[in-house]
Amino acid sequence: MKSILRNALVFLITYLLLNSTLFAQEIQGTVADLQNRELLEYVEIININNQQKTLTNKRGEFKIQAAVNHVLVFIQAGYHPDTVLIINLKPLKRYLRSSLVNLNMVEIKGIAFDPREEYIRVYGKGKAFNMSVNKPLSFSPWKYFSYEGKSARKFKRKMKIEWIEKEIDKRFNNTVVRAICPLEKYELDAFMVRYRPTLKELERMDHDQFKLYLLDAYKQFKELPEAERRLPSLMPGNP
Repeated sequence: MKSILRNALVFLITYLLLNSTLFAQEIQGTVADLQNRELLEYVEIININNQQKTLTNKRGEFKIQAAVNHVLVFIQAGYHPDTVLIINLKPLKRYLRSSLVNLNMVEIKGIAFDPREEYIRVYGKGKAFNMSVNKPLSFSPWKYFSYEGKSARKFKRKMKIEWIEKEIDKRFNNTVVRAICPLEKYELDAFMVRYRPTLKELERMDHDQFKLYLLDAYKQFKELPEAERRLPSLMPGNP
């Protein structure tokens, strides 16, 4: 009887030691840009098998709990995701391929919308002051005080807002953002609302500066709590 208990105890201790060793296993490595070999910070590494996550540090280094035959996924804004099957626990070196594209190619190209041309008659009715070269300033009380004149000026303000939003959409749209940031569904919607720039801000940014703006915004967005990475529901009772 004692022999059976002793063997069972030895088996239990061995089993626990083996499993504790297995669970304590980890793999380390570095992640860099494929083209220039620059080490990448803030790369997210996910172990598909045990759901462990980590980020690379300033030197592109990482450590994560893993075992042989586990699958790791590497995700970074501006790069194509990378997947690797672990065949041993030797240090890994991964190189991510840039997904940045020429934003000129993905900006919305359509017929230019100019409300002054589309609604020239309405704009004329709302123009109470007339300034022309080599002519004195003229003022039309009827256009300024009449209901039709007031409605025309209100319509002009609305059209100006619409024109501004269309100009922003030419550069800041789902196609452009998804080409830079790995966002989908509700996270993409929340990002588009939270980080939508003004037209003046866009006009101050060239293409490279705009890419940096999106990358910085993405880093800030991923650091937010999960509840803040989605838009509030418009339906009562829904989270």
